[in-house]
Amino acid sequence: MKNRVLTLIILVVCALPLLAEVPDPAAFDKKVGAALLDGIARVFHEMAVSPSGSKEDRQKQIEDYLVSSMGEARKAKEQKQIDAVFFARYQRLLGIIKLMMAPDPGGILTPVIDQEVKRFVAEVLGEEFKGTGSGAIGQVANSIADEMVNLRLYMDNVEIKAKLRKEFDEKFNDLVPDKKK
Repeated sequence: MKNRVLTLIILVVCALPLLAEVPDPAAFDKKVGAALLDGIARVFHEMAVSPSGSKEDRQKQIEDYLVSSMGEARKAKEQKQIDAVFFARYQRLLGIIKLMMAPDPGGILTPVIDQEVKRFVAEVLGEEFKGTGSGAIGQVANSIADEMVNLRLYMDNVEIKAKLRKEFDEKFNDLVPDKKK
């Protein structure tokens, strides 16, 4: 049994450089990623500075922003201006904002919303979601802000990550069987 496990581990280590797809840092346009992130901050800043209009008007403004931002992100991904990791995390960020802003008068979606927000807060802040009250709203706001910072750090370090990944893969190149034979 130990031999099988050891053999499996060796095969996995040898196959990693062959199977793994290293992201192309040249395909990431930092200006596009920054614009997507800055858009979120700008909308909430504008709403905080001038909270005019009814609650419904503000919800409509946020909904319109989320839809247009998701469209811009999809377009950027298709044009390879952002990568799949950035896109998925950005999409999740917009989804959390939508869940928090969407009206749920009957409380039908509350368990689903709480579950997703709980997971988001735990993954981003490493904290247990408080669930209700003003502390919970602050916790979600902090999670959103931290995830925006995390996305910015990810975006700023795409080249460094690719370089480190290449160095890691090169360490195991001598273990990879020659493809030409």
